[in-house]
Amino acid sequence: MKDPSPADEARRAVREAVWRKMRAVARPDSRFAYDLTSFIPDFAGSELFPGKLRGLPCYQGDGPVFVTPDNCLPDLKASLIASGRPLLQTVAVAIGFHYIPPGRIAPGDARFAGTLDGALLLAEKLDLDAVRRLGPLDFVVTGACAVDPRTGVRFGKGHGFFDTEWALLSELGLVSPTTPVIICVHDFQLVETGLAPSPHDTAGEWILTPSRTIHVPERHLNPTGVQWDIVDAQRLADIEPLRQLAAARRSAAPEAR
Repeated sequence: MKDPSPADEARRAVREAVWRKMRAVARPDSRFAYDLTSFIPDFAGSELFPGKLRGLPCYQGDGPVFVTPDNCLPDLKASLIASGRPLLQTVAVAIGFHYIPPGRIAPGDARFAGTLDGALLLAEKLDLDAVRRLGPLDFVVTGACAVDPRTGVRFGKGHGFFDTEWALLSELGLVSPTTPVIICVHDFQLVETGLAPSPHDTAGEWILTPSRTIHVPERHLNPTGVQWDIVDAQRLADIEPLRQLAAARRSAAPEAR
C-alpha cells in the first residue's frame, strides 16, 4: 500500500475533526455503535429533510431518483416512496442496486421500506441493464462526512462508496455532470476546507442541514463515467456492479476494434 499523500492527510484531518464534533449529536448504529469511520450517522433534525427536499426546484417532476444508504436519509426515502416517486437506491454498492417503483409499497409500509432492512425485503434488485432502462434521474440525494458549502465538494468516510455509485450511474447513462445532487448533513458537517477537489470527487448543487438550505451556484464539475485507471483489483473484487461493467467492457472491446 502506498504512503498517503499530503492531500490524503489533509482530508483525514478534516474527517477526524468532524467526527469529534459529531460524536456529541450522532445517533448510534446497531452494527457499528459510534464508529463513525464505518457509517454516515443520523441526528436530530434529519426528519426535516423531506420537507426541505420538496421545497427545491429540482424536486418537481415524476422521474426516477437515487438515494444513498446513509443513516440520516430513511425519512427522506420514506417520503419519496409514499409520494410514488420511482426510487433507486443501494443497500450497499457492493451488492448492486435496489428499486421501488410507484405503487409497490402500501402507504402503511413506506416508513419501513425507507430503511435498509425494508429495502432488502421489499425492493427489487436490478441488474445493470434494468438500471440503464430507468433512464436519466431527476436528482440524486446523499449524505456525507463533510461538505464544503462554497464548492459543494463532499467527503465521505474515505472508502469512496458514493464516488463509485456516481461513476456507475454515469456509466449507465443515468446521471450527467449537470444532474442535481442534494447533500444532507448536520451543521457540524459544513466545513470550508480550502482543499482542491480530486478528479473523482462529486459535488452537490444543494446542501440541506436542519437549519439551512444552501445553493452552490458554481459547484465543482462532477466526473463522467468510471475512471478505470484508478479501479484496482481489490475494488473489483469488492463491488459486483464494477465487475459486471468491467466484464462487459472486455466483451465489447473486440467489436470496437
